[in-house]
Amino acid sequence: MLFRRRTPRTGSVSAIADFWAWWSSARTRVRETIDAGGAETLADELNGLVTAIHPDLQWEFARGSRSRHALVVSPGGNPRVRVAAARWYAEAPAPDEDWEYHRCRQADPEALSATIGIGGERLDLGELRFGWTVNTDRHSIDVTSYHPGFADLPDAVRGQITFLALDWLLGEDAVEIWIGAVAWTDTPEPDLRPPAGLTAEVRDLAATRTGEPVWALATGRDPSGAPVVATLQVPLRSARWPQYDTHVAVVLPYRVANEGGLPVDASLKALRDFEDRLTARLDVHGELVAHESSGGRRTLHYYVDGAGDAVRTVRDSVAEWREGRGAVNHTYDPEFAGVAHLS
Repeated sequence: MLFRRRTPRTGSVSAIADFWAWWSSARTRVRETIDAGGAETLADELNGLVTAIHPDLQWEFARGSRSRHALVVSPGGNPRVRVAAARWYAEAPAPDEDWEYHRCRQADPEALSATIGIGGERLDLGELRFGWTVNTDRHSIDVTSYHPGFADLPDAVRGQITFLALDWLLGEDAVEIWIGAVAWTDTPEPDLRPPAGLTAEVRDLAATRTGEPVWALATGRDPSGAPVVATLQVPLRSARWPQYDTHVAVVLPYRVANEGGLPVDASLKALRDFEDRLTARLDVHGELVAHESSGGRRTLHYYVDGAGDAVRTVRDSVAEWREGRGAVNHTYDPEFAGVAHLS
């Protein structure tokens, strides 16, 4: 069951503390109310508490995977709200027999065996089929959905069903991280397959990103025609780093370059050493997701938790750069617009 608040208010960090203080005394009552079939009676109470954190957050009770129940506070696919959900989750108590907690909707493949009413029609979700193409360079999967009932539905409703089905099949995070282009069709194309095959494909792709980050190399030219070389983590999706909402661009001039203006020798080593030091200083408060080099300058793209001291840490580190005057620009950017040209 899904509920959404109706009264927008400005959230605050203290609202998260207020939520968990309330939860510590109310959790037993909430469980008893749900077990008695009265979950809807809790809506107003939870609406106010969640809205105080951020007006665009969504929440729901769900079946737990390890506990009896799950409480989910989700951004609902909105990257501008993802950090609020992550901060709420970071303060959650440890799961126990009754409750577990999630900052996004979890996979529930059994939902695809149900019949739903939508757009004036009733659809057996068991008839959904998917076609897909794996983009190995971008580490993503482009998906097309099909249902025989799509022929009788408006295009917007087909899309709504498709995205709901993907969330149920894979979970909200997996959709945001691994799914690329999404389309739908009312034509039964020959390469359509049951949903379980898509689940396996996503699982196999995700298995390639274990341990150390996976980096990809991209090349191009700037407006003047000079070569540009970029290195980026793949997939470069904001959902991979839900706790980071601020883009910090570090621009470092370097002295030793080849004829194309790209760093070599002592400058290349200095840049790599600087990246390693700064990344270590940021620790869990920031991540280097990409860098670009061109014309005697390298731009490091960090994403950090804007609520902490990460930006100051970056500025202090840049002051130590010895091959020219470095610059630091930071922008609130939960959508990762600052690296969209690379992804």
